Amino acid sequence: MGVGFVRHPPGYAPIWTDERVRRELGEYLAGHTAWPSRAEFEDDGLTALRNAVNRTGGPDRWAAEFGLPRQNRRSGIRRGWTPDAIEATLNEFIGESDMWPTRREFDRAGLSGLLSAIYSGEGPDYWARRFKVRRHRGPSPRSHAIWTEERIRQDLAAFCAGRDAWPTEREFIDAGKRDLYSAASRMGGIGAWADQLGLARRRPRA
Repeated sequence: MGVGFVRHPPGYAPIWTDERVRRELGEYLAGHTAWPSRAEFEDDGLTALRNAVNRTGGPDRWAAEFGLPRQNRRSGIRRGWTPDAIEATLNEFIGESDMWPTRREFDRAGLSGLLSAIYSGEGPDYWARRFKVRRHRGPSPRSHAIWTEERIRQDLAAFCAGRDAWPTEREFIDAGKRDLYSAASRMGGIGAWADQLGLARRRPRA
C-alpha cells in the first residue's frame, strides 16, 4: 500500500496515533454527511477506532475536522459529563426501570455522548450497580477482572482457528464472544490482535 507500519505489542498507546485515527476516519467517513453514532461505528466493526476517537480529543474534535455535524444531540450545548451530571441524567433516563438501557436506547434518547462518557470513566457495571439495575448482556465484574493479555491471546487463537480474516464484531456477538471482543479492543486494539494472529481485516462498508 506504500505506507509504513510499526508493530507495537498489545497495550501500548502509540498504536492509535492522531495520524492513524485521521487516516482510518478518512476512509470510513467518505460519503457520510453526518458524524456516525457509536452504534454505527460498532455495527461496522470499528469499535477500536471509535474508542481511539475518544482518547484523541473526542468526537467533537474529529467531527469538526471532517466538517460533519453530529447527530443525536439533545441540545446544541456541549456539556461536560462530570460524575454528578452522569448520575443526574441516568436517574432521569432510567426512571423506574430495573434494567440498564441498551445502546440503541441511549442513541434514540440522544444520549450517545453520555454512554461514551460512562465507558470512558467508571464503566456501565459501576453505574448499573449504583442504580440497582440489571444489565442485558454486560460482562460480570469477575469476568472483566480476569481478562489478561494471555487469556485474550488464547481465546482469540481458539476462536479464530481456521480463519483467514478477522471476524466481524457481529460474528463475535453471535458466537457469545462479546466480552472477548471488548477485552481485545481495550487491551491493544483489534488491529494489533489481528496482526498477531496473521489475519486480514475486512474493510468497512462505504
